Amino acid sequence: SMPKQQQQLRMRPRIIVGTPGRVIDHLQRGSLMLHDANYLVLDETDRMLDMGFGIQIEKIIDQMSDKRQTLMFSATMPAQIVKLSARYLDKPERVTVGSTSTPAKNIKQSQIQVADADKHGALIEQLDSRQGSIIVFVKTKFGADRLATKLHKAGHEADAIHGDLQQRRRDRVIQAFRDKQFRVLVATDVAARGLDIPHIEHVINYDLPQVP
Repeated sequence: SMPKQQQQLRMRPRIIVGTPGRVIDHLQRGSLMLHDANYLVLDETDRMLDMGFGIQIEKIIDQMSDKRQTLMFSATMPAQIVKLSARYLDKPERVTVGSTSTPAKNIKQSQIQVADADKHGALIEQLDSRQGSIIVFVKTKFGADRLATKLHKAGHEADAIHGDLQQRRRDRVIQAFRDKQFRVLVATDVAARGLDIPHIEHVINYDLPQVP
């Protein structure tokens, strides 16, 4: 709540973690001052720009001193991030860990080209022909719920996770999947970031991923 946050800020914490909108809210109220902050860390920069936070990020940067260090963490490097870094970073260094487009050596990949009308039937064939736990990625929250329902009606134990689920519900679904209470997890890429479920044997991109 805002009163609790204002009380915490009066204690002058060294590290402040916030969403762009709430940070701007405090800047406008005067409960947060960033002119003497030494560091700005932007985590999941690509995702924030995808979600339209670019203008808010710029508003926050405008309230900060030019004499600061800015660190941007991002899974991908789209043109928006390169443009943002050129505007707000001075002689930036890029540190890359691993590769964003090379698959792990122990993963076998295959591609199936079908007409859009035949996608669901092809997915059912794949589920029927494979053993073990499966995660199916789709583009939208609505698509995740709809596909999980259709799979369930077709006799497959399935559930969905996406950004609209309350965290408690999302945790329950993931734990049930981890405990093998159902076999197929339908997910949007945002909701499934960072999942560590060792028994997943197959990953199916039902919708083509937007980035490698």
